[in-house]
Amino acid sequence: MKKLLLICLTALLPLSGICQDKLKITVHPGVELFTIIQILADKYPQPNPSAYTKEAIAYFGKYKDHPAVKKVASFDKTYTDLVELGWCMSDFPNIKIYEPADLSWYKYYGKENTLEYIRLCHDFFNDTHFWDFFQQHQQRYNKWGDDLKAKVDSDKLVDKLEDFYKYHSDVKWYVCIDPLNSWGSHAIMTKTINPQFADWVVYNTGFFKRDGSKDVDPVFEFKGFENLVWHEGSHIYLNGLFAKYKNEIDALSYLFNKEDEGMQRNNISNWTYCLNENMVRSIVGALYKKYRTDRQFKRQVARETASDFIYVADLEPFIYDKYLNSHKYKSFDEFFPEILKFLKKTYPAKD
Repeated sequence: MKKLLLICLTALLPLSGICQDKLKITVHPGVELFTIIQILADKYPQPNPSAYTKEAIAYFGKYKDHPAVKKVASFDKTYTDLVELGWCMSDFPNIKIYEPADLSWYKYYGKENTLEYIRLCHDFFNDTHFWDFFQQHQQRYNKWGDDLKAKVDSDKLVDKLEDFYKYHSDVKWYVCIDPLNSWGSHAIMTKTINPQFADWVVYNTGFFKRDGSKDVDPVFEFKGFENLVWHEGSHIYLNGLFAKYKNEIDALSYLFNKEDEGMQRNNISNWTYCLNENMVRSIVGALYKKYRTDRQFKRQVARETASDFIYVADLEPFIYDKYLNSHKYKSFDEFFPEILKFLKKTYPAKD
């Protein structure tokens, strides 16, 4: 369905208390709750074999007739990333539910149907003693997350992003490792699902060993993590700058290549969105040039230009040469208006 869209480490206590770490990798109770309910309703791909899968099905299998299960079973078509609704919940185990005023899922199921489903999932949480099951497995969740975090931290990707911008942002990363997810990964746009997590880059990823043993715990791998940290993290870093320079950005709207297939395929419907994506992808390209091989860098930039992010070809070398490979500017905040001047000079408006 939608592509792309927040991440940590220690034991998962009520969510209001996990903002201490910039990177969290663990099982999210809300995502796990909604995943189990969809599995019981046969509205989710069957999980890959593991000791955890066996235990979860054994524990929750008797609740197939629960109203929450019946509710999601009644939906005409159910998507795998519907489990992101678990982020509408916070403060586990004393759950608080945030009801978004607008949500993409309302277009599929209706607002009242969707909100009723979330409430019924809360009932499922209570009726099945979900928290007891979750706590019984907490040490294993922590171990799975810690093992993956050690691999992620080894490349210091978060440190490299912070070093690039040279100013503070409250961005945090949360990787939801989902042991019952056998199908893939996706980003979760928490700013629309639950604004209290708006500064989090959240990513959900599963366990993909199809020939695994039903007596062995899952092992998680994560590829392309730099894109999550550098790309999605940059969006949050740039939010304030795009607000600050709104008038100057609007003045460049004649540069919007809205007819290009890549813009339409990525649902980029306005110039601000277009420039934001071009700038983020150029920044990622510059970071690739500094920290990756020449081949990786060239492939990264080639993918962006092939997808009609046409300004990356000029913006990436400008950002690399004039900012990343220079000591002239104290921070990206100070350098940002130079990018807008560069675009205006390189692509002047036609009379």
